[in-house]
Amino acid sequence: MLEREVRVNDSPSVDMVSRLRSSGKRITPERKLLLRIIEQHAHLDAEEIHRIAQRDRPQIGLATVYRTLALLKNLGIVQTSDLGQNHEHYEIRSEEHVHLVCSICGRVTGVPIPNALHEAAKKEQFVVQRTHFEIFGICRSCSDKPSVTSKARHA
Repeated sequence: MLEREVRVNDSPSVDMVSRLRSSGKRITPERKLLLRIIEQHAHLDAEEIHRIAQRDRPQIGLATVYRTLALLKNLGIVQTSDLGQNHEHYEIRSEEHVHLVCSICGRVTGVPIPNALHEAAKKEQFVVQRTHFEIFGICRSCSDKPSVTSKARHA
């Protein structure tokens, strides 16, 4: 698990709260807090989200975090990726994108899906419902390090 310095401020966007409310679910302080954390800091796992949430609400339990994340995922408000770590990382569902994951530092960068993928699907008369695509490699910061460069290029 990566250590990240994360600050949480403000409220979750009106859109996120209205999506939760339109599903008939209550807008609890815990749900608002977790939405705000995920909205501001994509790709955190449940334990990282829990640790950040405890700064504002020390009494929030890990089970509450997991239940809320499951609810948000089932409602289609958040989506998950494993990012090669055998556990889920959460982000607000948004435009489709590809994750570039650094195998050394764990940095995750979202980039738009190349048009060629959609064109290939269209050519095959394939209706895309959703995509999930992760590319693993070495980010620029890590590849600039001399000790990493020689090992990585020969892997």
